[in-house]
Parts: sequence; structure tokens; C-alpha cells
Amino acid sequence: MVPGSMFGQDTLLVTWTGTPGNIESTIMGDTTSEGVQAHAVYLLEANKVYLQLSEINLYSSCAIVGANPGDGEHPATIQPIPGDDGASQFTGWPQNNFKTYGYRQKYEFKNLLMNGAYADQSSALFGVMATYGERNEIWVVNVTSVHNSVITYFNFGRDEVWFLYDNTAVQYTCYPAGMYFGGFWWGAGAWGGTVQSLVVQNNTIEGAHGEGMVIWDNGPRGMTGRINHNTFVNVMDWPKYYRGGNNTLWTNNLFVNTTTNGQTRNPHGFGPTLNHPGGQGVMSTLSQGECTNESLIAHGNCWDNNNRNIHYANNVWYDTDEFAGENGLWNMDPWCWDVTDTAGVVTTYCDTMLTIAEQSKWTDDSTTAQAANGVTEANNIHGGDGFAFALDPAYMNAQIARTMDWLDNQVHDTYTTYWWTHQADENYVVVEWPIPMDFGYSATSAAATHCTHGGPVGSSKSGITHDGELGVVDDVPTLPSEFVLNQNYPNPFNPTTEISFSMDKAADISLTIFNVLGQTIKVLEKGSLDAGTHVYRWDGRDEFGQMVATGVYLYSFTDGSRTITKKMALMK
Repeated sequence: MVPGSMFGQDTLLVTWTGTPGNIESTIMGDTTSEGVQAHAVYLLEANKVYLQLSEINLYSSCAIVGANPGDGEHPATIQPIPGDDGASQFTGWPQNNFKTYGYRQKYEFKNLLMNGAYADQSSALFGVMATYGERNEIWVVNVTSVHNSVITYFNFGRDEVWFLYDNTAVQYTCYPAGMYFGGFWWGAGAWGGTVQSLVVQNNTIEGAHGEGMVIWDNGPRGMTGRINHNTFVNVMDWPKYYRGGNNTLWTNNLFVNTTTNGQTRNPHGFGPTLNHPGGQGVMSTLSQGECTNESLIAHGNCWDNNNRNIHYANNVWYDTDEFAGENGLWNMDPWCWDVTDTAGVVTTYCDTMLTIAEQSKWTDDSTTAQAANGVTEANNIHGGDGFAFALDPAYMNAQIARTMDWLDNQVHDTYTTYWWTHQADENYVVVEWPIPMDFGYSATSAAATHCTHGGPVGSSKSGITHDGELGVVDDVPTLPSEFVLNQNYPNPFNPTTEISFSMDKAADISLTIFNVLGQTIKVLEKGSLDAGTHVYRWDGRDEFGQMVATGVYLYSFTDGSRTITKKMALMK
């Protein structure tokens, strides 16, 4: 079981009035004289649609929770709506329902239905959330998002902790003329932020127009990120960004129809140029350059391109006939189109899809070559002939039609709005509930017993009973009763190891690495932490970003009154 958190009794009911903007004015207006949220929990009514005029900015810890819906009811729903002048009042980039700020705050979002389609069908909101600030903790549990245009959850903050459990994100609209941009979660480096830890479990992601997840070069730097028991379906590019993803463990996931745009030869640089010649495979992980950014080095956020710590195990991939069949998109005939330059010269370009064997595979030589740099895989299989994926082909065919409209000349001539995804009820403004999408597969297929504990891979949306609970429970997690520093693991190590400790109460602590002469090598943490278990990762570098020599090192954990010191060995 994954321990969750219990919401406190300090709860404010956000009464539904039907008035646009009431939800943000109620929550943001409920602050103390010090500017912090006056209540711990903001409870939304089930079976109601809260119309949101502008983003909800949060600067201190709180939870926004939907009441449990009854039979025949939909979850508490939040939906954007333009102002009286017809223009959106959401500000900045990206435009999201929620933006979080602050230092060491905890934000929780639970039991919500986020409809990205503006209530007048004028546009679609970029995503659900963008996070800022430093060392904040983000929990997203049982949130369904539909019709967001680009990225559902976007990390811009520094050293954040993310937990994403039991969520559903489907039917990304992209944007008029847009292709190859978007996904479920983006962050951990580049023009995103940085994360200490990232846990993504039991989520269902369908229709992302870029990668399922973009975990940039750094990756989680406090502990290895866990991407476990998720289902990725109809993803335009790959489950993860192919240059990044460092410090992540991908287990028990189901990948159905990834790189749905089709991988082409692209001899001329036109078309879906994200695709690597030869076909990259589902596990695509290409080479990575050395980190030279002085700011990242100073903050200890650099990546080690020689020890990437990316592992895939017990995953299943599969491609449906709409893409990989005899008459599927990936078997289409070569095609040509004309391009006119500024001088009026017309040039004809042509392109060809790679073979099905080149496209529908787990890995390629480029990824295999990364094994020397800490990229490994084990026990990953194809779903096989008896997989029998249950999703209505209409969802795949709608995406294929839009892709074909682009491939013939790299322009959308027909699909010029947000509203092109298949809707069973032909209504883009109101979300049909329950979501009429079946992500199940055959209970007799190999995938049904292929996860690490012998059960089904993918999220619980497969409809096949899992032996263990995959969601979050509402019990209060058991807090440590002792002040403990654990032995690092692995030990000896080269060059990365994880150090964990437990605290029986909140305190100002420090976790420091010394050499045998007592000289400080690296301060991993110095600040105030809550009671609980905390995990940090040391990459064998000192405060200046330089690799230290082989040898024995000490690591010391103290709260000022108690100190524990242990030894560890770096072997090269």
C-alpha cells in the first residue's frame, strides 16, 4: 500500500453558487492577516461544475478536495470560462487551474474532475497545474483531467517532492497547428524546475501529443524516481523524453501505441523530426552530454551522463492494428508534397515510414549502447497476439486522421480547432461520466501476470484485479519512533548511493559527508524537516561539483542534540 495523508478537521466547504469565479475568490480570499490559507482543506461539492475565470494562486499549505460522489453523480468539476468580454482571464504562461508557490509547503489535490474545455468551447486550458517555489510537496490523488491542450502537471519549482497516484489524463486537444508538444508531467531540469523525488503510480494517460512524461537531464536528485503500474496509451512520441529520465525506475507499466505519429526516414528534415533514424523503440534512451552549467553545479543539480541510473523492468508494450496492422498508419505508402520558398521556387519533398519491425520494438542499438552509462532493462515483453486491448478504435482513428492531415504537407488544413478527439456523446463541453474509455485487456494474456508480484501490468483501469492496493489510502502514515541513520545503499558504491534517515519529531538537522580527516566534502541537507523518513542521494561529488577520490567517507546526521555517524566506501 502507498501511505497517504489524512486531511485535518479544519475544513471550509466551498459552496457551489454557479457564479463564475466563485471558487478562486473563495479560496484565495480565505487567508489570515499573515497571508496564509485560513483553512487546511477546501471541500468542493460533488456533482457540481465550478466555473473558473482565472488561476488559483496558492502560497501556503492546503488541500483542495472533492466530496465523494454518490451513485449516478460525477466528481466535483472545475472548468474554465472566459470573462464577460469573451476573453480568457487566465494569465501568464502556462495557463493552469492551479499555481503553487512558497517554501516547504504541502499542497494536496484529490477527487476532482478537471475539464480543460472552456465552457463556451472557445479554447482549451494548457494544463491543470504549474508549480513554483522551493522544497514544496505536491500530492495529486484521484484527479481526472480531460481536454487539456498541452501539459497536465508542470514542475518549475526547485527541489520539489511529487506524488501522483490513481489519476487519469485523457483526450489532450493539443492546439490548432500544434504537433509533438505536451504530456502528463514535465520537469526535473532544463526549462522546468528540479525535484528531490518523484513517485508516479497507478495513473492512466491517453492521447498525449508529445511524450508521456518529460523528465529532463537531471532527473530526481534525492532518490530514484518510481514510475510504477501506469498505463500509457496513444502517446504521440515516447513514454518518456528520450534524452532524459535519469535516476528513474520504470516498472510494471503498460505502453500501448507509443510514437503514434509514426517514425519516418526524414531525409530532408521535414515532418516529425523528433524521430531518430532507424527507429528508437519504446524504451528510447539516447546519449547525453556532460553537465557544464555552472548554476546546476553550484546547486548540486547536475546529472552524471556516465551513471544515468535508468532502469526498465516488467513492462509490457503493444501496438494496435490501427497503427501496426496491414492497413495501419505505419504501413502507409510513401507520400510527397510541395514547398514554396520566399523566392517562389517550388520544391517537392517525399517521405517514407520505417518498417513495422523498426517501429514496433522495445529498444534499438542506440539505447542498448547506453548500458555502459547505467541504462538497463530486464523482463520487458510484447503483449502478444492474445492481448486484446479493449479501447474503441474510434479514439485511435481520430488521432490518426489529424496526424494524416499534418503529414501530407506539415500543415493542418482540416483539423484547425481544438475539437477533433472522438467523443462518444459528441459533446466537448460536458465530460461524460464515467469516462467512456475502456483500457482493459485480456485476463488470459501474458500481461495479466507479468508484473513483479505476478499480477497484471498497467493501472487498475485494466479491469483485472491487482493483488496489492495501487492507490493511496487515507490512513495516517506511521511516524518513526526513533532517531535513526540507515546504512547507505549500495555500499560500496560507484559513484552514486542513497542515504536515508528517520526522525521522530520535526527538527533543524544537517546531513554532511566528511573525509577520514574530518574535512567537509558535501552538505546534503541543512534545514528544518518534518518527522518522517527522508532519503537523499550522493553522486560522489564535492561542494564544487568535482568527483572525489576512491576511499572511505563518513556521513553524519545530527539535530543538534543527537548525532549519528556511519562509514561508506566509494570504489572506482
